[in-house]
Amino acid sequence: MSDIKIQNSKAKDLISEVFKYDFINIDLLVQAITHKSISKKNYERLEFLGDAVLQLIITKYLYNKYPDNPEGDLSREKQSIVSKKIMSMISSDMNLLSILRSNNLKVDSNPAMMASLSTDVMESIIGAIFLDSNYSTCETIVIDVFNKYLNGNIKIGKKDPKTLLQEHMQSIGKSLPIYTTIKINGPSHDPEFKIKCSIDIFESPEYVISKTVQSGQQNVSQKFLDKINDEKKI
Repeated sequence: MSDIKIQNSKAKDLISEVFKYDFINIDLLVQAITHKSISKKNYERLEFLGDAVLQLIITKYLYNKYPDNPEGDLSREKQSIVSKKIMSMISSDMNLLSILRSNNLKVDSNPAMMASLSTDVMESIIGAIFLDSNYSTCETIVIDVFNKYLNGNIKIGKKDPKTLLQEHMQSIGKSLPIYTTIKINGPSHDPEFKIKCSIDIFESPEYVISKTVQSGQQNVSQKFLDKINDEKKI
């Protein structure tokens, strides 16, 4: 058996184990795990489709499960569930990158790339399953895969630190926080950023070092929220 057939067989077995799904069209599965470094017929279009299917399934689930929650709660909860952080964790637990067909990506030495590719492959496989079966089958699989995150919260729609800090500043009649980003290190595929945040009620700004601008802004906002809460206790 050729190396390609062995790899395809390994991919088929893993998908059957972790998604509880057996592909009818193996070419779809192969495309879903093929990076653009290998072929022009890669997972990018399936990733695009899988993202849309995933968003719809999670949105519908939350809409039905929480009939009394407003749109804002549902939106924040959905964004949390389909975030790169959670998607990459699920994908990592499933070991999906072990079946990725790629060329010289050096994923193991690049955590940021690993998280991004893990999310991409998860979405592309969902897109492929959707095309290979139907919406109902795909919905059942997605709900099962994301079950821990869909049913683990008693209260949904928790606001993130950046939103909470902005709302606090508005509530006391002050200007919104000002964020500044400086790229300080790393190549373009694995950057590192220094995120600065300044607010009117403290003289000194706060800083964090982060792999992404978004997570850095959240972390530096949390530092100010902690300071504000500490002052309230005095």
